Amino acid sequence: MKEVQEFEDSKLGVKGLVDSGISSIPRFFVHPNFKPDPNPGARPDVIPTIDLSGVDRQDARAKIAEQISGACRELGFFQVVNHGIPVEFLDRFVGAVRGFHEQPTEEKAKLYRREPGTGVSFFSNIDLFHSKAASWR
Repeated sequence: MKEVQEFEDSKLGVKGLVDSGISSIPRFFVHPNFKPDPNPGARPDVIPTIDLSGVDRQDARAKIAEQISGACRELGFFQVVNHGIPVEFLDRFVGAVRGFHEQPTEEKAKLYRREPGTGVSFFSNIDLFHSKAASWR
């Protein structure tokens, strides 16, 4: 709990930990029930791609929902195409996120808070002091 509190008080977030030059993942980020895949070569290296075209049709929506569900169960993430969001917007969005995280720690710390309903927040996981392990995100 002491390490978790020190992490919280630092207001660094995960990016700040990485930038600090740590050489191993802090213990409070290690999930106690995690078991590495004993045969990692058996898993596909392909990220599932989910096509959202037709999501406004009921028959396509059910199929898309099943594809998303399967991708979440099998791999944990997926790529979405034909979502209708212009690439230029996505590029600006990623640039803004990167720009925020590249700011000096003092600037990011101004937004580091855990209280809900306070507008924009920057923090690790919301249940940091209650979960079995922190989220490395």
